[in-house]
Amino acid sequence: MNLIRVKQHCSALLSGTSLCLMFLLLLLSMTNANAKQVPASVYSRYISLTTAFTKMSAQDDKQSKAKVQSNNILIKDITDFYQQQREHSIERQLLASNLQLQVLLMQEDYQQGYQVVNQLLGLSLELEQQLTFQQLAAQLAASLTADAVTTKGQATKSWSVVAKHLNAWFTLVDKLDDKQRAKYKITTTKQARNAALLAQAYYLQDKLTVALTPSKRAYQLVPKNESYLQLLLALLQRLDQNKQLNKYLKIAVVDFPKAKDYWERLAYSYLTLEQNKSALSTLAITRNQGLLTAQGYRVLASLYLQQQQPRLAAAVYLEGAEKKLLQQDRAYFKGLSNAWLMARERSMALIVLAQAADAGIKFAKHDQQQAQLLYLEARWSEAELAYAALLVHGVKGDDKKSLLMADKWRFLLAVSQIEQGKKAQAKDNLQLLQTKQYQGYSKGWLAQL
Repeated sequence: MNLIRVKQHCSALLSGTSLCLMFLLLLLSMTNANAKQVPASVYSRYISLTTAFTKMSAQDDKQSKAKVQSNNILIKDITDFYQQQREHSIERQLLASNLQLQVLLMQEDYQQGYQVVNQLLGLSLELEQQLTFQQLAAQLAASLTADAVTTKGQATKSWSVVAKHLNAWFTLVDKLDDKQRAKYKITTTKQARNAALLAQAYYLQDKLTVALTPSKRAYQLVPKNESYLQLLLALLQRLDQNKQLNKYLKIAVVDFPKAKDYWERLAYSYLTLEQNKSALSTLAITRNQGLLTAQGYRVLASLYLQQQQPRLAAAVYLEGAEKKLLQQDRAYFKGLSNAWLMARERSMALIVLAQAADAGIKFAKHDQQQAQLLYLEARWSEAELAYAALLVHGVKGDDKKSLLMADKWRFLLAVSQIEQGKKAQAKDNLQLLQTKQYQGYSKGWLAQL
């Protein structure tokens, strides 16, 4: 799971819907402040402003100039009300902050929204209010990183603030018993969501080791949530915890059997652990399910060759090309020709070499290999032409090694001619041999001509 994918998941968690749901919880905690705790005039003003704001929020985008001005006046009145109540009781501050936050969230002013919530956290709040505000503060701080103009340093600072508030939230939650968690609606889903956000906050600060604990917590709480799994896998991979990564990938392919990414990553994790047979069987399963990628085809073919199963390797190469996943490039032709050679399917290897040549691809010693295969396949006339071409364009130099190579080609050229009944031409070539080794080989043949 790369950094971009982590950020995308963060954006999903911090959507407007999520913040609105969070705000509904906040609103419920606020409205408990009734007329007995707040002066009647203040509470009446609060209700009046809230009613007006609710009507304004329900308006469509097409508004008259007068209506826009009226709305701006209302927003200023709410801000003034908020500022007036900041020096009074906690209950009055909660009421005013509730209304001010509605305005700021509507405007997507998360910076000011965070300041409001952070100021409330400095008050002597009830436990439920502390839980609500710590979570909301974390989400608002995280929302600040979505701004396109946010610098890396600013984003890192915001994520450290996210981590601070979520750690405070978990410190409170971990002290609660089951009855209290039910009372304050601390569900398993909420804990998992906050644990994942905390892990992401650490991840995006490159605090990978610290991020691992909340990441595991999120996944253990809701193991079927794929985004939690992806974050955990990303952390384990970046931390090189290969055994743990392998463990969770084995779970992933069971929980998400149609996701090709997990199957191939499981295979590669086996390779990292030097368990090549397990890697091969995993890729074979992936192939049978039709989930194998181009890279998977290449690795599977290579593993079949390592395990001395060249025919299966060749089948994998051919299938990958047929499915348009493997390009018929140098690596493809080299691998396929090696597979056929290892399987002693010389005629098939010759076809591959010809296809490679037609594609403008030639390997080292391509012509030599082709000539040798034609000779071994007893395709004498073609072998004769191939060895004749090697003698014209092949070895250059008069050192012992070069002379031996030239004599080898000339000797095999002569044998190819003998097999075709071209005795005179063969005799001429045998008499041209220069090294003692091949002159010795030729004596028996010359005696028969």
